[in-house]
Amino acid sequence: MTEICLKDSTLTQTGQKIHVQAVVEGCEPLWFELDEQFQSMIDRESVDAFFILYTWLAMERGLNLRIEGKVSSQLTDSVTQDIQKMFLALCPRLHEIDIEVLNPESFWPESAEASATGFSGGVDSWYTALHAGDNGTPYAYYLFANTGQHGKDNVEEVFAQRFAVAESALRTMGKPLIAVDSNIDSVFRERFQQRDVIGNIACALLLQQGISRYDYSSSYAPEDLGVFEHYDMSIMDPYLLPLLNTERIRFFSIGDDAGRIEKLEYIASRELFSNEIYVCIEKTVPIKNCGYCFKCRRTQLALEIIDRMALLKNNFDFSFYKKIRLASMVGLFSSADKSNLDLEIKSALIKKYGLNIFFVRVLSVFWSLAKKLMPEGVRWRAEQKFPYLW
Repeated sequence: MTEICLKDSTLTQTGQKIHVQAVVEGCEPLWFELDEQFQSMIDRESVDAFFILYTWLAMERGLNLRIEGKVSSQLTDSVTQDIQKMFLALCPRLHEIDIEVLNPESFWPESAEASATGFSGGVDSWYTALHAGDNGTPYAYYLFANTGQHGKDNVEEVFAQRFAVAESALRTMGKPLIAVDSNIDSVFRERFQQRDVIGNIACALLLQQGISRYDYSSSYAPEDLGVFEHYDMSIMDPYLLPLLNTERIRFFSIGDDAGRIEKLEYIASRELFSNEIYVCIEKTVPIKNCGYCFKCRRTQLALEIIDRMALLKNNFDFSFYKKIRLASMVGLFSSADKSNLDLEIKSALIKKYGLNIFFVRVLSVFWSLAKKLMPEGVRWRAEQKFPYLW
């Protein structure tokens, strides 16, 4: 077999779940699953959601791609002209392939004029949700996806618990959170962050009969964004998202104009904020903010800077934070130059405390040197035991 052939998709119902699966040859079938109450939003006219995924998958495997099902003409032009080049720039391990689309279509049934965004309960998704409300354009729907972000082990339980945490946080917005499950992560070879955006966007494309606008929360500072080799597809957000538009749905990158501290200050000042936030990368259950991963560290230090720790006292164990606070600062200072998000926190801490954290700055210099000289085995064990130092 020298090609992947995407023919169509099927929709079946089991209990209260709707299962949408690709009809494909030359590759494993990808599928999505969601609650039956959202069935009317599912796009049954095209295979757009699968098209963008199989483009990446074919490039992973060095196979040509043939699309026999109906797809958006606009998306077809973008994939064949620009998107494949962007994927190759981002991940040179991919292969350039031939893509043949047999049934591009420009005219489609009208979809509902409704907007949506993703929501995980984190800083970026909260900022996007609250900002839209303040602008008088609140979202009709929120999406919570499983496309690889919930780890490799015990995925169903982690996905379910994280969904429950996000749904609880979102209650003040009074709109539904749609859980979209998939098998994307078990089929793709590249790690999640390398292709995270197209997995999440595919979930929105699946629902484009009920959504005409989808806002994607940006997590990178403007100076980090671009089209170049990188481990995270999100660095291409403002450039890639417009190319994923179809005749029925538009995608926008939101929040790349605000830093982490600015976002937290904004979130904390809004009445609709439920005082519930979840930022952790750990996948242990029960789901909670661990307090020591790099995202928890960054968030807790930012909350200290803006004097908002009391607001989120039920989200973090701040007694534990006080014990690791010095080490967290040293860890962040020693690695801040690798991330503008960390560099922002570092600069704010220096501005807030001045000479009072001079000792932290000195320690971080020595710690940076120690990490470079540390044997790999020792480094791995230390990073596992003291993740807040890295």
